[in-house]
Amino acid sequence: MSSLSPFQPWAYGLKEFRLPTAAGGFSREALAELLENVPLAIAVILWPKQQFAFANRLFRAALSASGDDLTGKVAADVIGDRSTPEIRALHDRFLQTGEPQELTGAPLSLTPDTITYWDIKLLPVRETNDRLSGMLILAANVTERVRAHKEADRQARGAALDNERLALAIEATELGLWEWNVRTGEIYWSDRQRNIFGLSTDAPTSYEVWLSCLHPEDRDGVIERVATLLDPHSGGQLRLEHRIVQPDGEIRWIISRARMHYEIVGGELKPVRLLGTVLDITDRRKGEETRQLLVHELNHRVKNLFAMASGMIALTARTAETPKQMAVSLRGRLEALASAHELIRPAITGGEAMERDTSVDEILHAVLAPHVNQSDPSQITIEGPQVPVGAKAATSLTLVLHELATNACKYGALSVHEGHLRIEWTCGDGTLALVWREENGPPIEATPEKQGFGSQLVRKSVTGQLSGDIDYDWQREGLRVCIRLPLDLIAS
Repeated sequence: MSSLSPFQPWAYGLKEFRLPTAAGGFSREALAELLENVPLAIAVILWPKQQFAFANRLFRAALSASGDDLTGKVAADVIGDRSTPEIRALHDRFLQTGEPQELTGAPLSLTPDTITYWDIKLLPVRETNDRLSGMLILAANVTERVRAHKEADRQARGAALDNERLALAIEATELGLWEWNVRTGEIYWSDRQRNIFGLSTDAPTSYEVWLSCLHPEDRDGVIERVATLLDPHSGGQLRLEHRIVQPDGEIRWIISRARMHYEIVGGELKPVRLLGTVLDITDRRKGEETRQLLVHELNHRVKNLFAMASGMIALTARTAETPKQMAVSLRGRLEALASAHELIRPAITGGEAMERDTSVDEILHAVLAPHVNQSDPSQITIEGPQVPVGAKAATSLTLVLHELATNACKYGALSVHEGHLRIEWTCGDGTLALVWREENGPPIEATPEKQGFGSQLVRKSVTGQLSGDIDYDWQREGLRVCIRLPLDLIAS
């Protein structure tokens, strides 16, 4: 089909136009009257001066000359500065070739504020001897079409820009996008969604893949919540916080949000598409767990301080002969307790480790100083070779020994005057073996059924930070603890 789509069908096949010369033929006047009101702008320009021989009403209106008779006027004078480079090039090609020429969507400025657009076709006018004697101009006003195309292009560019902004916003929020077509079962996952689930960008996705990634302990609850969205009365919205398991076994925490879209099918509201996002919140969950652990630690430490202060007061009261002696002794114990607490502060707060290297003997004396009865120092026995402890390991080892001493003061040998604590350590085969033995304290009736926070903290420090192992032996006459640590690690 010709590019001049608004043209009447009879104009599509025109290749030339011949003027009749016979006296009895179709006269120019009759032809002019016929073409005056057709819905095309039509004009005939004749050589050699390129003067108008005819211009119908629509052509004259296009040049803002609807009331003028253009017959005999030179085309260049009439068109003037309305001609554009595109129209002039079209005219030049016609003159050079004598063949039909076309131009689509050519702008034409009627006034400085008004621009219309035209599809133009130039056809040769020949006499009976085939000599070129002029040209026939056919033009269709396509302003609405051009403006519609421009508006469509503008909207497409705007939509592309909006999509780009949305993509950037989604990328900034690190959201994964997904869609489930309820009717067909088709599933779409964005690249970020796949990344969160530990899948490559070209990995296949399906309901089964999603199901296999759900953490076993969360799977039933997640499936049940998603299934409720199939009911239009559910409200169609979902927010879940749950775990997933990546193919390599790593566990991640995510927040899933989704909205079900419903349509009326067969007179009933049916679920059609489920659109959703996921956000990886693993780091946030770890931070919350760390903060919760610190809260427990703080609570544990405060309780311990009160218990030890109470024990010190009772112990000092039993041994002091005068209030003044009690005050001096108690003050010394509390200062020693503060010094011991300062040693373990980095382990609690996660701050810098000790500033210098130390030794097992030095750490023990610092930790146990608050509990030593100056009038009866034999309550605590410390024996072992000189073993250096590096600044990095010193904080964790101090925390372990401080916790054992705190428990001994609260419940064990250091909680009573006749109790005795013996600490011995040896070195061999690259290992430090330390034995903590309590005697003559309150009898231990049975092994504790559950580990307290302090015991968990000790085990975590020994096995985690110090790469060692620890055993508890809850004997009736007193607790016995065996700690084994690699010498090369505690020296670093």
